Amino acid sequence: MNPALRLFRPVNAAMSVIGVIISAIVAVGTGFVNQLQLVILGSLVVFMVLSGGNIMNDVFDSEIDRINHPERPIPSGKITKKTATYIYVFLYIGALVIAFLFLPLISFPVAVVAELLLIFYEVKGKKMGLPGNIIISALIGSIFLYGGLIFNQPERLLLMFLLAFLSNVSRELIKDVQDMEGDVDRKTFPKIHGKGAALNLSSAMIIATVAISFLPYLLNILSIYYAIAVVFCDISFVSTLFIQYRDVAKGQNLSKISMILGLASYMVGGIF
Repeated sequence: MNPALRLFRPVNAAMSVIGVIISAIVAVGTGFVNQLQLVILGSLVVFMVLSGGNIMNDVFDSEIDRINHPERPIPSGKITKKTATYIYVFLYIGALVIAFLFLPLISFPVAVVAELLLIFYEVKGKKMGLPGNIIISALIGSIFLYGGLIFNQPERLLLMFLLAFLSNVSRELIKDVQDMEGDVDRKTFPKIHGKGAALNLSSAMIIATVAISFLPYLLNILSIYYAIAVVFCDISFVSTLFIQYRDVAKGQNLSKISMILGLASYMVGGIF
């Protein structure tokens, strides 16, 4: 993969855009096609903020990544820290300009808060362990709320925020276990409490996610087709629960797949 493209973490970026589209579908149904400008611009803002955060993370973690992820563009020498810094600053500023000029008024302060939280996370939050995991997971979940706010229907997206939040806390914990060797200057949850405690907490987050996964159907937010589709997502999450104890790298990858299946479930339930 092209180093510059990899810097954007295209899978994560694509998931964020899909998240906004899905939130639009859930908020206003198939009528979202009549408001494509809002969907496109909202997706662009989320893409730029999330990508900027990912690139900023790579800049701040470039030394740690020489141990944990030497293949990434910056530690491998394919992209310089200076170039990457220019890119994420441009993305942050561009997202704020678009939100201020072209989206509903609430979009701008929400984008500002998201960027400030990402900066706080890099400067201090990620060294705090679990609170840092919670910040990132709340930001991931807020993608859905952002879409709901754009269409003035945030209450319909609250459950999706919660599901995304819980599942991402689990994935963050698994990633912290995976990166324990290189996280020499971070007080991550597994570094403080041990690998077993971190994976047990990850399991609790997965169980909570699966336990409430049918609520969007039961509360008539999404259709029966969501309930059918989310079964496959839940199977994947339960598999993650067991696999993470044997192989954290495979557990982390399966956790991402589970979240993608969750997005697919939302889309199916929103469209049909």
